[in-house]
Amino acid sequence: MSLNADRSYKMKLRDVENAFKYRRIPYPKRSVELIALLAISCTFFLFMHTNKLNSRLKEMEVKLQPSEFSALGLTGNHISGHDAGKHDDINTLHGTYQYLKSTGQLHSLTPQQLNNTAKAEMDRLFFTRCAKVGSESLMEFMENLQQINDFEVDRLGLKKSVRQLSPRQQAERADHIYNSEPGTVYIEHTSWIDFNAFNLPKPIYINLVRDPVERVISWYYYVRNSYLNAIFYRKNPMATLKPTAWFKKDFNECVRSGDPECQYVPLTVKDYVGNYKRQSLFFCGHDRNCLPFDSPLAIQIAKRRVEEEYAVVGSWEETNITLTVLEHYIPRYFARATTLYPLYQDKLQNRNRNNRKPKIDADVKAMIRRNFTHEYDFYYFCKQRLFKQYIALKRTELERLNLT
Repeated sequence: MSLNADRSYKMKLRDVENAFKYRRIPYPKRSVELIALLAISCTFFLFMHTNKLNSRLKEMEVKLQPSEFSALGLTGNHISGHDAGKHDDINTLHGTYQYLKSTGQLHSLTPQQLNNTAKAEMDRLFFTRCAKVGSESLMEFMENLQQINDFEVDRLGLKKSVRQLSPRQQAERADHIYNSEPGTVYIEHTSWIDFNAFNLPKPIYINLVRDPVERVISWYYYVRNSYLNAIFYRKNPMATLKPTAWFKKDFNECVRSGDPECQYVPLTVKDYVGNYKRQSLFFCGHDRNCLPFDSPLAIQIAKRRVEEEYAVVGSWEETNITLTVLEHYIPRYFARATTLYPLYQDKLQNRNRNNRKPKIDADVKAMIRRNFTHEYDFYYFCKQRLFKQYIALKRTELERLNLT
């Protein structure tokens, strides 16, 4: 091949390479405009979303300042639930007493400081009944007390209990309670209602709490109770029957296998199935901020309600202490409660008890307990407040016993 021919071949080859290297693919003008508009829209969306999120975080930061609602001036889970039963556990009566004594609060403690009954504006008692906390036993005991203390239990109410009520539904309940006779106890599985928001006087509020993990386990087997399901299907013959495997499903396996029914995911709002895992919801109220599960904000709102609104939040795990506090802080309804309770104790202790509930493995409880961090904070807060109310009543006796 001649030198000129070779040079001509190389130039053509270079031209071909450049054509591929710097090729331009034409786009229709409208496509370019659409891409530009999409890019601007995405940028604007991200800006607005980030700005909204920043505002929300600032709002939460204000609401979650070091809480004045910690019963003993510290968070409820100052001592882990795993340590329950030890003498230095702040979440026991002994631990609460020692803390109050060591911080100098014991001698200035009086029942009047912790009594919200005086804040009630009408003679009605509103039991915003938590699910699976022993409320059935307390309700039945109150039915035995009503003739002795001259009050009436309204356990039917407006029925149709739901997790969150609309403002209209809240107003209906508030109006129903207001129009009932003085000395009426209204009981329903519902959240705290602000009566003043509907220009009505507020009642006396009470409730119970229970260990959060034990609650969800109890609920899991409660809804599988064959007797209750037989009643339900008899009343609702068109309802779809659940499969046999669902009734026999073991909780240990349900958790370990990652079954959606047994996953308690923090900050979720929609449940895979109804499970009443939000104990704090019954105290927080009907605001949308109360819905996310194990939410720090919802817990702080619930603590505020307990501290400012509830006369007594007891625990059936501490039956005698709870009845003592109810008897002294709300004597209108609970006078002689501690004297009369032993007469009904055997029957009430077995009320709604599921004797077929199997043993739940410790590692399974520990596994789900990690997702209930803030719910435990609230639970311990309520227990501390209950112990504090009891100690205020029994301080002299406890000092005489030299509780050390």
